Amino acid sequence: MKKLSYIIIACVMIVVCGSCNKFLDISPQDQVAQSKFYKTKDDVDAAIAGMYAGFQEQMIGEAQYKEKALFWGDYRSDNFDYFLSYTTNTTTEVVMNALTTDNEFSDWSGLYTVIGRANANIKYIPDAAANDSRLTPDAANKALAESYAMRAICYFYLVRVWGDAPVWTTPMESLSDSLEKPRVAAAKVIDELIIPDLTKAYSLIAKNQTPSVWRLGEGSICAILADVYMWKHDYANAIVWINNLFKAKSPKGGVYTGASGANLQPQATWKSIFTEPASSIESIWSIHWDFEKNECACMTTSWTSNNKPIVMDIDLYNNWVIPQTVAAPAMTDIRPKQTIDPYSRNNNATASNRDRFIKWYASPTNPTKASTSAELALYYFKEAPVYLPMYRLADIYLLYAEALNATGDQPNALKYLNFVRVRAGLPAYVEGSAPVADPASMADAILKERQMELVGEGKRWFDLIRTGNVVRIMDPILKRRQISAGASAEEATGFGDPRKTLWPVNRSVLNANRKLVQNPGYGG
Repeated sequence: MKKLSYIIIACVMIVVCGSCNKFLDISPQDQVAQSKFYKTKDDVDAAIAGMYAGFQEQMIGEAQYKEKALFWGDYRSDNFDYFLSYTTNTTTEVVMNALTTDNEFSDWSGLYTVIGRANANIKYIPDAAANDSRLTPDAANKALAESYAMRAICYFYLVRVWGDAPVWTTPMESLSDSLEKPRVAAAKVIDELIIPDLTKAYSLIAKNQTPSVWRLGEGSICAILADVYMWKHDYANAIVWINNLFKAKSPKGGVYTGASGANLQPQATWKSIFTEPASSIESIWSIHWDFEKNECACMTTSWTSNNKPIVMDIDLYNNWVIPQTVAAPAMTDIRPKQTIDPYSRNNNATASNRDRFIKWYASPTNPTKASTSAELALYYFKEAPVYLPMYRLADIYLLYAEALNATGDQPNALKYLNFVRVRAGLPAYVEGSAPVADPASMADAILKERQMELVGEGKRWFDLIRTGNVVRIMDPILKRRQISAGASAEEATGFGDPRKTLWPVNRSVLNANRKLVQNPGYGG
């Protein structure tokens, strides 16, 4: 996947997926029927690449500063705030929990484009296998597994971001096929589509194979299933799938094992998880946007000398980053200075100092001063590739700790929590000590560790919702932001309507599908 030109592949997929519709880009093609396209192994390879291209574009590369993985999964959280001097209506709505139906990131159409491509693959790959002997049964099963898993992850984003969602499981092939469907309850989508798709993918994928970090394989399918069951609070099944993941091989060729901290990327090379995921023992599934192939992968939090509308939240910066910049750090955490560069300007927490997010770039391992021009050239955002981890082993260790804690196994929950802490350079929590004295304290410690380990990876907002903490944590932060923006203490409403943990459905999507109903709290 890394070597392909996705722009070319996307053009090829126009034949497969047809013309664009604002609500659902899976309308019937008017040039070549899908059934006539899937004839050879080359056709299937192009279709699979086009499916990945669509997903990649949704997550980080549709256009500059459109990284939906972070707008949906991180920027609404306590990890990030807006820079008042440079904000836009879109970013202000996101970080102030003031979303409207016109916000561009409330449009789910792109995910349905990917779903449409997956649906076509699922229906027609068997025909191609029957037609071209080069498409062996194993190769066909692998392509089908990837398509089922991709459809599942897209629907998983839909239910986490919007809740109830319309469901399509077959490609659009006739002008009589309706683009209008009502929303299906989120729980039903999970139980009757997402989990069956993922278990089908797992049954089809060859086991004990070394996967590509850019493709859905045995380990990533297990990781998604574990995440889905965590979302359902079905911790027993989450544990089952985490243990299945531990049996799978990483892109480096070794079995994940999941037995100790030694199975994580070593502390000295932690940054390589993001800059060289194919070489990391911790990688499970990453997506890739390459400047040379696809032009600028410009993320809103990319390092650049220009001011940006979204910056690290001041509380996280003051409590996590600044303590590492003093002569005798209060912590020994190796992550802050490899996540954000606090030295490029004055060492303080003003907004202009909280916009140098360097997690994705080959920055100095342990900077202690402003980066030199030569160092900055290594990760200047306009020409740097972006490798966004969708799942990695530390993420799964902390989900495992959460599931173990929820099922009464505090000793092993503490063990997996400490594997991540110690790798970061922090002291291990002592059993029975205040931070982990009881299940509730342990849950808070795990949630906090996930924030520090995974900041900027599109996880925090979903973590807050899944654990029931979104209003508790975000209410005081939003009051502080509202007051900073000019509201009085009496006028600051905090989080406001708790139903607004979900995004609104975009107005254009509602207009295109008369059977849709808007999420509560957002009007029509």
